[in-house]
Amino acid sequence: MDRLNRQVINNNEKNKIPDRIFSPLRGVRLTDGLFARVFQNNIQYLQKVNIDSALYWFRKRAGKAAPGKPYRGHFEDNIKGQTAGLVLMGAGNALRWVKDANLEKMVNTIVDEIKACSGDDGYLMAVPREQFGTLEYPHYVRIWLTYGLYAAALGGRADALDMLRRWQDWFNRCDDLPVIKYLSLAFQGVVCSPFVYNTPIGKPEDIETTVKYYEEDWRLGQFIMREPHAVETRRQPGVEPHPHGTELESFEGYLDLYRATGKHYYLRSVMNAYEMYKRDWQHVGGGIVMCEFLNAYPGCNWLSPPKPYNELCCTSFWILLNQRLHRLFPDKEEYVGEIEKSLYNIAVANQDGNEGIRYFAWIDKHKQKGGLVHCCCGVGTRLFGLLPEFLYSVNDDALYVDIYNASQFDWERKDGNVTVRTVTQMPYDSKVTIELKGKGRRPFILYLRIPAWTEGGVTVIVDGGEDRYSGVPGTYLAIERDWSGDHTVEFALPFKWVKTLYRGAEEYCDDRAEPPIAYRRWAFEYGPLLMAVTGAGQGGESAPGMEHGLIILNKDPEAFPGWLKPGGKPLHFAIEDYQYRMIPYFEIGNDETFSCYPHFYMEALSCSK
Repeated sequence: MDRLNRQVINNNEKNKIPDRIFSPLRGVRLTDGLFARVFQNNIQYLQKVNIDSALYWFRKRAGKAAPGKPYRGHFEDNIKGQTAGLVLMGAGNALRWVKDANLEKMVNTIVDEIKACSGDDGYLMAVPREQFGTLEYPHYVRIWLTYGLYAAALGGRADALDMLRRWQDWFNRCDDLPVIKYLSLAFQGVVCSPFVYNTPIGKPEDIETTVKYYEEDWRLGQFIMREPHAVETRRQPGVEPHPHGTELESFEGYLDLYRATGKHYYLRSVMNAYEMYKRDWQHVGGGIVMCEFLNAYPGCNWLSPPKPYNELCCTSFWILLNQRLHRLFPDKEEYVGEIEKSLYNIAVANQDGNEGIRYFAWIDKHKQKGGLVHCCCGVGTRLFGLLPEFLYSVNDDALYVDIYNASQFDWERKDGNVTVRTVTQMPYDSKVTIELKGKGRRPFILYLRIPAWTEGGVTVIVDGGEDRYSGVPGTYLAIERDWSGDHTVEFALPFKWVKTLYRGAEEYCDDRAEPPIAYRRWAFEYGPLLMAVTGAGQGGESAPGMEHGLIILNKDPEAFPGWLKPGGKPLHFAIEDYQYRMIPYFEIGNDETFSCYPHFYMEALSCSK
């Protein structure tokens, strides 16, 4: 257990490119607010998963009695064993931050049954060895079980770490390696072994195996050369692996290979792909448009359900890629900005209460009801279990406050522990107070993130006015001093309104009108939040064009936000002359009709404009 007792895992000694900061593995507690509710919803959701169903195929392969029935459908019929990984990822990560007897029982039961299924050689999957090199078993299922076993170890089940190491040793010499990267969605497999390498049990062989059997040098070259259609076009012969936004997960892996080897072509490829996604494939609010089975092209920006876009899996990998970049380049505020935006507008918005997790974050017409067992449930429950990890970052000499949420961080330092308490109602109120308490000499640099979405400069007050500092949006404000004793840091982050004109496949023209009329669609963001328009039209009646299923406003977008009025609740706004409301997208329920891109009636514009 000593390997897991440290608050941070520092692998700089075995990586050629060092991380400059680290994410805490424990010691953070969500005390109140939105993230605390999401975290608790996730715990309740996990307890709805039937453990006998999740373990059915493991018990069958172990020759044991398997009560109940397995989950049916693609995610257990074709890729058996993934649901056990789903539970371990969510429950194990949640146990890093809180104690919960029910979650502990779930984790212990699953780890025990996987151990009973394990062979002497370390192989532990729910399917026979001869089936391992098929479908998504070496990639998707292996990743989930890897993440799950590591989370279980961090959550208190230390022997899961040894199980993981023996299994990784098996994989590094398995017979299927020569064909691994030609199987379904194999680009997802790039991240798994480097992830293990960056745990306390990592070995050089984990990196060597990835480079030899998974690296797609031709694909890296596509991004290095910035081929315009690289994201949606894979040049490899054959149908598989097909284009998919989940390829973002491979960039996590390639960034890990850069850290391990120091080879700059990995970083060039990752950063070019990153910029291409931001430019051509990112929806307003942070969602990723690119998805499998989508008629996709750069800038398509599909909106209408059931188009498969804004998949939670893609956003999960985007968040974790940005977390890696933040550790490497902590001076760049933009990476945490991407994490924050994606958490609020995709991850939190895709949690369907405590009942399920949505696959897609559709931002027009209606939301999708959440499910219990599918791939986005797995990445979703993992993200919600990881929430405390995104709030703070540290190294020996610095504390970064990255995302402001009501929380307490017990920071363990060799020069004296520090209790960091963030008091705020973010995102419902912009005021933030940070309390620092501890004994002993405590010189360090406090880095406060001043988000790019902040309206104007920020005045930071220390100890009621003893010192004042000025923060600039889009940067980190560094305050270096001896923090011995008790201190308070106070400031407010006023939310800025931003509007975005829609460009994409669903620009709308009513050619039935005489003359034909074009409508312009605008999205609105308030601070880090994507906003949605919902409710009724003028005087409670349908607005012009509602017979076509559209939300249309006869307002001047250039006068925005002048036609918004207080809506009676934090972050709620009434729209002048209408019964429409503008509210955060993450608050939209399953039964509400809405649009994050409402139409604006522009009488003077023809369709040709």
